[in-house]
Amino acid sequence: MTLDDLRRMIEEYKDYIVNIYYLKQDVLKMFNLRDKIEDLVIDLEKKGTDLTAEKVRLETFDTILRKKMKMLQRKLTAFLNPQTYRKERKIPHAHWWWYLDELIKEKRAQRRKRWLIRGGIALITLLALYIVMTRVIPQPKQSVIYQEEADKLYQEGKLDEAIEIYKKAQALDPDNSTIPLMLGMIYEDKGLQNKANDYFERARLLSSPKIDFYNSRGMVYFQKGKFEKAILDAKKALEIDPNNAFSHFLLGNIYEAENKIAEAIAEYRIVSELDQDPKLTVMARFKMGMIMQRAPLRSLE
Repeated sequence: MTLDDLRRMIEEYKDYIVNIYYLKQDVLKMFNLRDKIEDLVIDLEKKGTDLTAEKVRLETFDTILRKKMKMLQRKLTAFLNPQTYRKERKIPHAHWWWYLDELIKEKRAQRRKRWLIRGGIALITLLALYIVMTRVIPQPKQSVIYQEEADKLYQEGKLDEAIEIYKKAQALDPDNSTIPLMLGMIYEDKGLQNKANDYFERARLLSSPKIDFYNSRGMVYFQKGKFEKAILDAKKALEIDPNNAFSHFLLGNIYEAENKIAEAIAEYRIVSELDQDPKLTVMARFKMGMIMQRAPLRSLE
């Protein structure tokens, strides 16, 4: 088979990816096509064919497939047992699209491991770090004491007690945007989204500049392991100010936690080049160096 055959198959693969939400048993056809593509890539490379452009396109579509692997796994298991299927056909692990169940388990295990390691980092530490970075002057002592007490209760899962203490802090310091932000987080955890949104809106209106709200909430979402929401807030912050170093630093941390190594390095590099805050610049360069030292970039993680 030729390079033209490869290009034709990649184009067919693209059509599957474009319609990925509507696939049913066609998932099996897509995976079989991906097998043929992989075999042809190996064969052409052995012959010395330059596949740079084709591999870039292929990786783009593979990235979408990996992002939707939970959905695809559900579709696949609806009509066959993947473990039995790949065992009978002796499908190699290099054909990772047949091993989505293992990839999902591995990703969950990595996430649990990361957050067990980070479990000792208290929420108040991150909030204090944010206060230091943004040079916000601490509020009156009693209000701060209440907030620290409420933070501790929140970490312990005592949501109703934390709400009561946060409200005491709010009564003493009604213009503090952090307090309604944390109340919004708790009500969201309780499943009371409308009430949470009311508090989030109050926090947003109190935040000055407005970007602080999204940076702060994104940071808390990150601490709680809610990466998708954290990314949305970091990107909203960057819509307000595309050159905000802290927003890029936050986004880099989220990507690093998700094991999206290339994306994390890209964000840390932006922070380094912006060089807005000496502390952020140093941390970004340090983290970027540690990632590069720890492991080379891999296309599948």
